[in-house]
Order: sequence, then C-alpha cells, then structure tokens
Amino acid sequence: METFEAPPVRRFTADEAMRMVELGIVGEDEHVELLDGALVEMSPQGPEHAVSTRRLVKRLRTVYVEGAEVLEEKPLAANKHDLPEPDVTVVRSLSDDYLKSHPTGRDAILVVELAWSSQSEDRRKAATYAAGGVPVYWLLDLAARRLELRTTPVGGVYQVTLILDADDVVELPLSTERWMVRDLLP
Repeated sequence: METFEAPPVRRFTADEAMRMVELGIVGEDEHVELLDGALVEMSPQGPEHAVSTRRLVKRLRTVYVEGAEVLEEKPLAANKHDLPEPDVTVVRSLSDDYLKSHPTGRDAILVVELAWSSQSEDRRKAATYAAGGVPVYWLLDLAARRLELRTTPVGGVYQVTLILDADDVVELPLSTERWMVRDLLP
C-alpha cells in the first residue's frame, strides 16, 4: 500500500493578508479572518448576535473612557500568522496609536467573542489570543446563557478558565465595575 504525504501548506502572514486586501484580491467587505495563516470565512451574524454586540460595546464605552478604546469587529495583530477580528476588543489607546498598525494582543485589555453557533471556533481562538498576550478573554455563549472567562496566558494557553452562569458576577479588567452575566445576554 502506497502512502502519500500531504503537500506542504503555504501559510500567509498578517502583512501578506493585508496586502491582498490593498490589491483587491480579498475584498474589504469579505468576512474573513486570518487564523493560523489561513483565510477563514466567518459565518454571518444573526440579529441576536448583532444586537448583543452593539449593546455590549455601548456599555463598555461607559466604563473604558480614559486611556482605552472599545473596538467592534476590528483586526487584532495577535502574531505573524493570526489577524482575527474579535467581536469586541478593549485596547489601551492614546489618540492615533493605531494609525499605522493594528493593535496587538499586548495592547488589549479585554477581548470578547459572542457566540450563538460559533462556540467551537471561538474556543479554538482562545489559543490565538493567549499566544498573542491578550490578558483576559471572554466567550459570551448566547445559546448556553453563560460567560467563559479566561485569564493568565502562558505559552499560548490560558491558565485560568471560569464558567459563569447568568446569575454570576464578572469583574471588568482594569476597572472597579462588576456586572451580572445576565445583563450581557439578550
């Protein structure tokens, strides 16, 4: 029986992916993310996801006013081969900090993915965010009505994972705010 080796796969860098957008190879309106060097199509958002994201962004903007910016679906330069677009990112900010480059995971204060049906993909992204130095990652599971809170990234893995139910309270990083998880859900 003959065995065949899989051909080598050419992984794209974040710089190459951005160049493809500049050249029109990938359209700016195409919903793709660079994950592990591959351009991955992301599923469209349903209304509950979209409304929940907008509400969360609005609420976070009341907390992170000075020295931070709340971004909605903007690229995060996690590493050379990963340029995800989290649903929500809170980054340290001073006016035009990100005019010439995207914020990195180390610039992030908090990254949030909201999931109605993308839980497995968003859990896989946890390794990307941890490797990129994102200190706090939330996966807001809209279907299960819970929050998966990950902290303390070491070697591409979050050392702490807490599962918070709707009646639990979550502390916002670098803030004195504490919110009920149910208030984050639709």
